[in-house]
Amino acid sequence: MSSVILAQDGESPLSYKSLALQMSSFNVNGDASSAATTSVSSFNGIGSYLDNPASMALSDGSLYTIAWLNQSNDQKNRYLGNSNSSEFSNTRFSNFGLVYKVPTDQGSLVLGGGYNLISKDNNETYLEGVNQNNSITDLFKQSGNTYEDIAFDAYAVDFRNEISDEIESIFRVDGRPVGFRGISQFGNITNNKTIGESSIFIATEIQKNLYVGASLGFISGSINYDRDFQEVDENNFYADGVVPEDGNNPATDIYSITLTDNLDTEFYAFSVRGGLVYKILPSLNIGASVVLPTRMIVTENYYTNIDTELDDFTSFLGNDVLTEFEYAVTRPAEFKVGATIENFSNLSFSAAAEYIDYSTTKVDLTFNAGDIGLNDISLLNQDAEATNQAIAGDFVAVVNFRSNATYTLESGLKLIAGYSYFPGRHKIFQFDETVYSAGLSIPLLKNTFFDISGQYSSRNDRSIIYEFENSSNQSINNSVEGTVNRMNIIAGGTFMF
Repeated sequence: MSSVILAQDGESPLSYKSLALQMSSFNVNGDASSAATTSVSSFNGIGSYLDNPASMALSDGSLYTIAWLNQSNDQKNRYLGNSNSSEFSNTRFSNFGLVYKVPTDQGSLVLGGGYNLISKDNNETYLEGVNQNNSITDLFKQSGNTYEDIAFDAYAVDFRNEISDEIESIFRVDGRPVGFRGISQFGNITNNKTIGESSIFIATEIQKNLYVGASLGFISGSINYDRDFQEVDENNFYADGVVPEDGNNPATDIYSITLTDNLDTEFYAFSVRGGLVYKILPSLNIGASVVLPTRMIVTENYYTNIDTELDDFTSFLGNDVLTEFEYAVTRPAEFKVGATIENFSNLSFSAAAEYIDYSTTKVDLTFNAGDIGLNDISLLNQDAEATNQAIAGDFVAVVNFRSNATYTLESGLKLIAGYSYFPGRHKIFQFDETVYSAGLSIPLLKNTFFDISGQYSSRNDRSIIYEFENSSNQSINNSVEGTVNRMNIIAGGTFMF
């Protein structure tokens, strides 16, 4: 599983820019027999086609596989000077596939297909602290934002004063002569991503020692983001009675504001790969492959709600928005080159480089515009253009490096070790990552093997909680920072026939 673990790259997980990059990042090979290796120039199991479909022609025979993934996370987060940690794990089905080596008089012809998990991420963030500088209500008052109307109905924002039509945070209205004095903030955020690919492939030896292959895949995935964010006036800083009297109820004030966000996205796409492997010498292979740009069709369901509790225990509840939207994301092409040295005193070495230009990721918000007006289409095009410009300006092309060594004992037991390096994709937040991998392939019965692979990585992380522009048009953001330690273990069986 020597591949990049998704980071938030310093962005807001709710933004189209972040979602597009999450959909474009694959970090798992669900096949236990090839998860710890690079297969651009060698065959290591059915998952090898994800690196290069031509490598499938190097298979010694027919086989089928099945596997499961267990992912464990250890996160440490820092927010407003406070630290906390969380640990969690989950297990899911990750691979099932068939490789069939067609009988031929000479050369090689291999057909096959199956399902592979290609990306899995589960992130949980807990945060708390006293914010002396700003409030999430400073975001609510921004004109045109999603929360503007429901925040007003919930008294999270109000008119600056009785004669003004300017909207202001409820903690900054003119009725508070002491001004903003800080607010206690609490949050619970989860962000889960799962992507799988069902594929068919073909590979053949078109001439002696030259192998070519291609695959067609159907990608389907989901990203589920849930946020509960609460601000509480624990110290009763705000007791100016800015919420006016209502009937027999005297003027009161805000005790807490609770924001709930639920974003569920589902997407699908067709992927096309092609590649070749050339056996220069009996013990030396070189290979190259390409994944064409992939256009993903996205369905988004978004729900948000703001609840407010007052000092007199009354509440403003049910201020919500529910929307459904379709758009498209185009993932950039991917180019790989690699080399393998085989059977060198029972040792094999492989190395590969992967080039991906994340700055070319594109968002199309008018993919399924339907019968909306020309003005709305124009606004969507402007938003898409701004998003694509931001992606082009903030993200870069990267060259990932992957390598592994395999030692085969006389009993057929294989020991695998891998090392990978992935430079950061963001121009400012360079979350470079080193990944260590290991694997075993254990013969059990005739033509039956137990395979297990593991991957460990530790990386820095940063994710924006909310951001807004102040009165001087300066961008202000609150972010949570920390580290994520992750262990992926894939276990399964290979059955040859």
